[in-house]
Amino acid sequence: MDDLDIMGLDLKALGLLCKIHEAGSLTLAAERAGIAQSTASYTLERLRRAFGDSLFHRAARGVVPTVRCDAIVAALRPALDDLRELGSEGSFDMARETTPYTIAGNFYERSLLLPPLLAKLRAAAPLMPVAMVPASNAPQRMLQDGQCDVAISPVAPGAHKLRVERLFREHYTCFVDPASSIAREGLTLERFATGQHLTIAYSEGWRPFWQDEMLRLGIRLTPAVTVPSFGGAERLLAGSDLILTAPSGLARLFTPALKAVPTPFECSFDVNMMWTPRTDNSARHRRIREMIREVANDPPLPLPSPGAG
Repeated sequence: MDDLDIMGLDLKALGLLCKIHEAGSLTLAAERAGIAQSTASYTLERLRRAFGDSLFHRAARGVVPTVRCDAIVAALRPALDDLRELGSEGSFDMARETTPYTIAGNFYERSLLLPPLLAKLRAAAPLMPVAMVPASNAPQRMLQDGQCDVAISPVAPGAHKLRVERLFREHYTCFVDPASSIAREGLTLERFATGQHLTIAYSEGWRPFWQDEMLRLGIRLTPAVTVPSFGGAERLLAGSDLILTAPSGLARLFTPALKAVPTPFECSFDVNMMWTPRTDNSARHRRIREMIREVANDPPLPLPSPGAG
């Protein structure tokens, strides 16, 4: 590979490489770039010659990046973002923004925070495409890999070099069928420990904070039912004595279909906003983060407090 080969590449070609990597498809990347697929194919061949690597392999659906391609894109993304900011910062106009913005979050964030945030974004930046992608249990890696612009999650940044800001404090509530005996009588710790539970597992190895609290109390639970999302939980609990322990904010979605009952233990957690330092000084990113703060600070509906009984 010759340095002159790389120096001869233009920013559009490098941007297309990132788009193919993100989309996992040459066709979709061409559509997003607004160019013909033949032009995208020609550009990809130029990129392959310049980098001395095949960059992508064909797969059953789309293309899969090589290890070398992953490394190139990881280095390119922040550089291209910085160049884009240099070109637009002086004349920033949110109403004319067309660069896509991606938020990582799970069911809680998507259901409670995204709707009011989307209303603000659509009003301020009607031309800007917005996407929300699952954060699962690794939003830090997604930020560092450039898969999202901001992550909203209770997951801590750990050793990753990220900016983190607490949006609010949340606690757990138990949700049950309104006709169940638990709805009438409430929960003691003993009844909770021996009860039948519906639990959520976003991904392998993930577990909510309240389960860690159970282990601390010496209580080991075997879920009766496990599902990958809170979506449709009210239908799964209908007509049963199943207990769903979930963030209290979800009462705004589940009631009155489900009865919210205070937990017989104390357990709370922070909901955080995370981003990479490279967007610290971006007017666009700063404005969107401020919108997220505004949405997070809107007063919630009254919710059950945890109990000690």
